[in-house]
Amino acid sequence: MTDASRIVLHIAGVDRPGVTARLAEVVAAEQATIVTIGQSVLHGYLMLSAIVELPPRSNALREILFAVSELGLRLEVSAFRSPDSARGGRAPAGICVTLLGELGDGKAVAAIARAMAERRMSIREMRSLSEERLSGLELITDVPDSTITENGALARLRGDFLRLGTELGVDLAVQKDDIFRKTKRLVCMDVDSTFTRGELIDELAAEVGAGDRVQAITARAMRGELDFRQALAERVALLEGLPLERARAVASRIELTPGAERFVHTLKSLGFKVGLVSGGFDFFVDALKRRFALDFCFSNELEVVDGRLTGRVQGTIVDGERKAQIVRDMARVYELRLEQTVAVGDGANDMLMLQTAGLGIAFHGKPRLQAVSDVSLNHHDRLDTLLLLMGFGARDLAALR
Repeated sequence: MTDASRIVLHIAGVDRPGVTARLAEVVAAEQATIVTIGQSVLHGYLMLSAIVELPPRSNALREILFAVSELGLRLEVSAFRSPDSARGGRAPAGICVTLLGELGDGKAVAAIARAMAERRMSIREMRSLSEERLSGLELITDVPDSTITENGALARLRGDFLRLGTELGVDLAVQKDDIFRKTKRLVCMDVDSTFTRGELIDELAAEVGAGDRVQAITARAMRGELDFRQALAERVALLEGLPLERARAVASRIELTPGAERFVHTLKSLGFKVGLVSGGFDFFVDALKRRFALDFCFSNELEVVDGRLTGRVQGTIVDGERKAQIVRDMARVYELRLEQTVAVGDGANDMLMLQTAGLGIAFHGKPRLQAVSDVSLNHHDRLDTLLLLMGFGARDLAALR
């Protein structure tokens, strides 16, 4: 449906101070109304669009044309056509698609944009997340069918784009573009193979000559083929007799995942609550909490008698269900909604935690975890890459530094 009193203005040209001011002055002088307005500047080139409502027998359009010409810019005018009329007045659903990888050659961008067009996803906004070269792009899209944001449909869309990203060699994230996308305030992270490289228990087992047996149990558990509690008990039993000090020495050699320190420091500087939720061991996770001044940590407590591990775990076991409960508990402690929480993990034991959080991120996750996560990062090895998925661009992060 066309509204005769409304027009759409597109102004373009070399940017200069005062363009928006001049447009608003003309609108005010001619008693017209700005319905909505938006603009972007890319390397000094201005693109401004506005919907303006004109009063009867108004000279506003003529005056706008004169003003734009005086500024040395180009003006295109079209009749306003309500986008809601075809949908019975319903606003389109918003989806944010984030691309991370080598995008400069245009191949991945073309393929993703074509896939969007085939699904009638209209790109409303586009923002580069990188500066020197195009390696990150955020696309805000409108989807005419609002049911796409429902869990089942959104999961299928994520799966389709994940497969496409794998073919293209880029990481793709698909999220609802709602009020919670940029209001996250709590991050819960797994430790082994997420915050740190490798599995600590594998290194401890190698110390006592049980490496092969423990690795086999670990692999089955991370794939979801073995109950976590049973797997934990079997693995810890093989550590019986290991001196705690030797275990701590082994833990001190564990490397952080690249970008982990920057990820934590950036989030903390922005007021996030950050913690570790691990199926690993307290003597290691507690040390990480102190080192990075984290807000909380939860892990399994190994029984120690006379300075040696007994091969048993004591206290509450941090399994998949416990991890999910910790996300809920921490949200309550910090008076946040679950939609404001983020969980990051890599194994089957993290499934419930990622499904519970507002944003669940699989970091080089096992296939079963990727199937239920909101976001899967497979082609980037740095943990601070997750900041881009959370909506922070290179310019934002540079400002923090």
